[in-house]
Amino acid sequence: MRIDAHMHVNFNNYNAEDIIDYLNKNKFDCCWLMTWEEVDCGKWHYEHLSVEDVYETYLLYPSRIIPMYAPDPHQEDAAKKLMYWYNKGIKGCAELKATLNWKSDKLTSLLSTVSELKLPLTFHMEEAKEILVPVKLDNFFETFCLAVMRSNRLFGLPKKIINILVEAYQPFMKWKKKRTHLFPGYMLDFSSLAVILNDYPNINFIGHGPLFWKHISADAANSCSMYPKGVIKGEGLICEFLRHYPNLYADISGESCFNALNRDHNFSKKFISEFSHKLIFGTDNSTLGHERLLTSFDLSAGAMKQILGENAANLIDYHKV
Repeated sequence: MRIDAHMHVNFNNYNAEDIIDYLNKNKFDCCWLMTWEEVDCGKWHYEHLSVEDVYETYLLYPSRIIPMYAPDPHQEDAAKKLMYWYNKGIKGCAELKATLNWKSDKLTSLLSTVSELKLPLTFHMEEAKEILVPVKLDNFFETFCLAVMRSNRLFGLPKKIINILVEAYQPFMKWKKKRTHLFPGYMLDFSSLAVILNDYPNINFIGHGPLFWKHISADAANSCSMYPKGVIKGEGLICEFLRHYPNLYADISGESCFNALNRDHNFSKKFISEFSHKLIFGTDNSTLGHERLLTSFDLSAGAMKQILGENAANLIDYHKV
């Protein structure tokens, strides 16, 4: 059994046919197909990935698609919406991306329903940050300012030096203030997550996203980057959490996990070997080469079998699907 447990339809140029083509070429039996729903997404990047599109794809390919749905918990009827789609065949709550702390009252009804239905829940953690509001590049100054904001090096100068120079240049700072917006972050934070893991033992939570995977390393709090580089400086929070909480798993999809596992191969091999029973393979429509990276660690056949499908199959009781 081989499962890609994190995919989206109509995302990163994957329509329904592209997904099936990907599954066939890579010899996956099926995939978990997830939504992304936010009712008030502010000015940050967001792509509405609807449950209707997921369900339509499932109806076209019922033996290859495991449909998932995570309603935005800001909606008062989020739990009712989940129950409605569960009765139509939804097998999990995913992907939950909400601008909330885990202890928010807005989550209570949804989590209670997920617990009642004993569904797995894949969540995305991402820390708050300043982001650029989309701009129309209609002059040289706009184009230059955007290049400065997005570049790690400009004219051979490192980002740190660039920041010092531009902070002294008032026209740029005025432009930056006008064009930036605070993204509040998704599913914050680990201390409140610990409470939720204890409060909802019937839910198998599956962690994902930049903030989650950043904490593979003990020095995560010292890094301003979403995707830190370099040697892992001791075990991070997710190592402790995966050991301590039997209902927490980790989704290895996307750039965030690829970066985390690719930072320090010696550490990653030990991490994967210990937690092979807790890791869920997925790509998040990424072409970075997650399976090639896994193969490079020369894991046991048993560990690879668990990660590449067995764990995901067990979480949804695949043989009853």
